[in-house]
Amino acid sequence: MIDVGIINYNGGEELERCVDSLVHQKTPVRIFIFDNASKDGSADKFTDLEKVYKVICCNTNLGYAGACNGLLKCMDSEIQVLCNMDLEFDENWSTELLACFERYPECGSVASLVMEKSGYVNAVGVLLGKDLFAQNEGSGLTVNDVDVREKKVFGCYGAVMSFRRKAAEAAGRMDDSFFLFFEETEWYFRHNLAGFETVFCPNAKVFHERSLTTVRYSPRKLFYSERNRLRSAIRLLPWTRVFQLPVLAVKRYLNMAKGGVPGKSGDGKKLSKISICTAIAKAWLQVLGLLPFELAKRCKYKKMYGNVQNKVIDLQKKYCL
Repeated sequence: MIDVGIINYNGGEELERCVDSLVHQKTPVRIFIFDNASKDGSADKFTDLEKVYKVICCNTNLGYAGACNGLLKCMDSEIQVLCNMDLEFDENWSTELLACFERYPECGSVASLVMEKSGYVNAVGVLLGKDLFAQNEGSGLTVNDVDVREKKVFGCYGAVMSFRRKAAEAAGRMDDSFFLFFEETEWYFRHNLAGFETVFCPNAKVFHERSLTTVRYSPRKLFYSERNRLRSAIRLLPWTRVFQLPVLAVKRYLNMAKGGVPGKSGDGKKLSKISICTAIAKAWLQVLGLLPFELAKRCKYKKMYGNVQNKVIDLQKKYCL
């Protein structure tokens, strides 16, 4: 049996389609929904339906990591999944997923092929930069132009994460103080540090268009992703690399700026260089204030996983941008 936990926030019809695609899996799954203080009542219609095993309603928006943790507390199958509400699962997804877990009994996770119905890929894996900047491998390319062989990858794309219960227990809960973005990347570093690898399964297909909970190119998204990346870097990287973070970041910002600043965010709001720079500055300032907390995490991880920094450098070399 597979337990599938859906994080919902004002999902509407997207949530309905997601649940429907899971109900019609050829290998049945148990469906859990964590409603993150939605205002549209989208989860209410599932509370009394037999096709959904459990609906957890939260009066406060806990963010993605907090909702994931809420689901992890409820799910007890050996194979578990955490996913967005704006997904549709191929009818053979669960069958292919279980088959891959059986082929690789030593692996902790199986990464699905996440793509748009048009044939464009969201991710076939995750690649890492020197400053822990994470990039989805194959993003924006067609499925014919990407390496879709079954292979070892860093971890699962955050939209749908499939893992063994023992791997999740070894990694511990996600850091709910991250709220949004990079929480799954930091979590999968811990999966790797605990000795659990991830296998990419191209036959386990999931369709994902655009997220309803976050907005592409928005300053809010930039703030959270940048802040949480920096927090993770302080926890995981050698000090020599931590001290290089400002220089590495400036190089990356300049390289990204060559392509020009988008005129609008994904929801149509006008973007300005000032709003983008403000979001970045706010992220760095918050990280400075969180230094004592992050240093304590660094020490905790060392006690749990041993020589964290050398292991992380090895992961960066193996899955480098």
